[in-house]
Amino acid sequence: MRFPFSFASCALLALLPGTLQAQTLASTATRTASVQVPHPANVAPKMQLEIAVSDSSTTYLVFPGPVSLVDVGQAPHYLVKIESNAVFVRAKRRNPPPTPILVRYGSRYWMGHLVYTGRPVLQLYDFQDGGALGVSAGGNARNGAGVDDALALDQGHGKRELAETRLAKLATAKHADTSGLRTADNDLVLSLANVRNDKDFTYLRLKLRNTTTIDYAVDFTDFELVENSRKKFLGKKKNEARRPLAPAGGAESQTIPARATGYLLYAVPLYAATDRGHLEITLREKFGARVLVLKVPSKVINTAAAI
Repeated sequence: MRFPFSFASCALLALLPGTLQAQTLASTATRTASVQVPHPANVAPKMQLEIAVSDSSTTYLVFPGPVSLVDVGQAPHYLVKIESNAVFVRAKRRNPPPTPILVRYGSRYWMGHLVYTGRPVLQLYDFQDGGALGVSAGGNARNGAGVDDALALDQGHGKRELAETRLAKLATAKHADTSGLRTADNDLVLSLANVRNDKDFTYLRLKLRNTTTIDYAVDFTDFELVENSRKKFLGKKKNEARRPLAPAGGAESQTIPARATGYLLYAVPLYAATDRGHLEITLREKFGARVLVLKVPSKVINTAAAI
């Protein structure tokens, strides 16, 4: 009997599957080795540090340097306040959607994830003195390890001192320039007494008249730049855009006694709004539910006198 193939050819065919398998494994190993670790900015939200927040208490984040910017994805659902190198966060309602939070401190950035919980296990996140700014994301990558930013507010402390000085000057103003701009609710009257601009900030002096027999303790004061808030004549209103503005000066926690009138002073970063935009100021009570919302038209801000 004659075979169509020689024994040498049969031996080569027998070795061929093993050779192909080895080549496949080598190719797979090469491709695996060539895969790069993703940049921390591209990691999934679940790999970022989760910050527990609640609607009944405040969560505190403390950073190594002065905080100049905080941006929250779902801004309408969270209250945010900046004081020096600390950020205070609280949910406005129960079970808000999770959202990313971006913080700029000094010339660096940090990014985390706000997650609602009924009773936060950890209410203080201290990132000072080598505290972890994130969780490990494989290898040496670490979320929150920011990069230098040449446009960051490196001179934030000096600018805040100047803002406080000019707020003290505004506090001595005798006459209100926008006496017709006011809102009233629950026997409380909030009005804009004075507004001034310089090259960095807009300075606001609010007048709060409390005609009730209960003190009004201000807990959070929110500032939001709202665009496309008005629709054109016989037209549809475009998508409304909101951008939170963190106050750079003034004491947020102030109390207006019962049956008294007091003034609240704030400095917010300078901006220019369009004709369909306005600055929305929201006062929230610390020991109660009385909320006041004052809308300042863009024209009032854009044409304010210099200080």
